[in-house]
Amino acid sequence: MRRSIILATLFSLILGLAIPVSAAPAEQPQFDPDEMVFPVGGDEYRITDSFGDCRDGCARSHEGVDIMAPKGTPVYAVADGTATWVSAAPDDCCRLGIDHGNGWYTRYLHLNDDVVDKNGVYKENTDGRGWGIAEGIVDGTELKAGQLIGWVGDSGNAAETVTHLHFELRRTEGDEWDAVAIDAYPYLLRAEGNWIGQFFDDDDSVHQANIDKIFAAGITVGCNPPLNNEFCPRDSITRGQMAAFIARALGLTEMSGETRFDDLSGHQFEQAVDKIVTAGIGFGCDADSYCPNRPLQRDEMAELLARAFDYTSPSDVDVFADDNGNQFERSINILAANGITVGCNPPAFDNYCPSETLTRAQMATFFVRVGAA
Repeated sequence: MRRSIILATLFSLILGLAIPVSAAPAEQPQFDPDEMVFPVGGDEYRITDSFGDCRDGCARSHEGVDIMAPKGTPVYAVADGTATWVSAAPDDCCRLGIDHGNGWYTRYLHLNDDVVDKNGVYKENTDGRGWGIAEGIVDGTELKAGQLIGWVGDSGNAAETVTHLHFELRRTEGDEWDAVAIDAYPYLLRAEGNWIGQFFDDDDSVHQANIDKIFAAGITVGCNPPLNNEFCPRDSITRGQMAAFIARALGLTEMSGETRFDDLSGHQFEQAVDKIVTAGIGFGCDADSYCPNRPLQRDEMAELLARAFDYTSPSDVDVFADDNGNQFERSINILAANGITVGCNPPAFDNYCPSETLTRAQMATFFVRVGAA
């Protein structure tokens, strides 16, 4: 009996050794366009914001972003992925794509197709006889972020243009060839290191730091959904947007559930307006309307901020000369007394300009001043 048990045990061990255990496949990192590696090497390049430009007499639009660079400049994969749509022969040279998973694709066109001599010099009049894709890359090749995939050139229909990389960013819920082109310009700026903070369009604004603060505080989410990588800092802030900012800043949730104003039914900011009116903060532009799309005026801003952040005193000092008789004069004086506003006409600062509108960037700074972010 004992001998049988030992033999059975040995037989089980042998079977166990003979059947290999499959290792769990390594998970591919989730593609994030905000984390892309810049696709062109060196520092002799120039990005052109050319997405959507007319091509062929406006018969088609430009579906990529061109990065001008000298011929032979290295081109790199912007993220991990699998090579696809790789040129297979010299007469098809030179371009490739990368499947990054989850419906994300990038494409790299106009790679070099000129002959390079032993000294690394590109020979004139050799279009179509060179090869600008890195060795070993074919359809199905696994690529890593930052891996060399080719070199800048002027192949395809770029033969009569300045050498450049045509870079495309695409997304689809289905087949690769249904992938829709997305403007890669802001993502390339971030990859290049020229994009400061959350949004790419506010880097030249004096309010940039405060814009990032109100984003971090959950007060704004951007202005171009679903990407929301822009803030539109120069646009006027509307009364509807202001309602959303205040509701988020204060974490308001209570609503009446009623349509309070004739012009709000179905509006994107209907709930935000309901929240701030229910809280005793918001007010219409007349008895029946809220005017959610109208730019917010500076006097309206003063009233909303004074109500929202409980500024009540002091208000007995008349600070500005141009708001006498204004229905919101008291709130304007309250904000001035509390250091929230200094006026609109430096260096005198004796006017408030109550009927002027505000930009979204200026409003970001006011929210920081009241301590909301």
